Amino acid sequence: MLIIRKYIIYTLIIIVIAAIFTYVSIPIYKNIVTVRNDIWTSIPSAGDPKRSIYTRAYVSTHGLFALSKPESVYFSSEIDIEEAALDGSSCYVLSGTEIQSASIIPRWWSLTVYNNDGYLVESTEKQYSYNSENIIYNSNGEFEIYLAGKPSNNISNWLKTPSEELFSVILRVYQPGEEFFSNLSRVDLPIIKKVSC
Repeated sequence: MLIIRKYIIYTLIIIVIAAIFTYVSIPIYKNIVTVRNDIWTSIPSAGDPKRSIYTRAYVSTHGLFALSKPESVYFSSEIDIEEAALDGSSCYVLSGTEIQSASIIPRWWSLTVYNNDGYLVESTEKQYSYNSENIIYNSNGEFEIYLAGKPSNNISNWLKTPSEELFSVILRVYQPGEEFFSNLSRVDLPIIKKVSC
């Protein structure tokens, strides 16, 4: 009976240590497995069936149903160009050109705003994202998306942000090709700049 009790205690200690190690390692592992591109971060193997257990754990808490590597790549940003956290009490302009790597243009891309809990921001206008087909470009082939609680009169593209709450922007790029994946840290991606409201 004493031996069984000892094994039960050892098993419980191992489970507690494993749980603590997993909890602590997920945010640390994010910094190891992500590719940084200016203000954007990406996990190249987010939907890969052969990804590590830590990548699986991170994806399960931050992005369920991620597609595999050849199909898509996901970029996320929680900071602006000054590396300050994206805050719903401020206004921002996300600006860029057609998303591409060298001469490779992906089949489709989309930009979406999420609140601090990882959910879509409730919008009475029902405009939750922009993509390569519905974005309005200016005459130079560039686009701007106004990120704020209320729309701006002089910018045609607007996404609602949560008021008084931190938020993030997710860029999904579909069927980008192998060259795109090999240049994740150098792909020309949009910037997010804080502006006056």
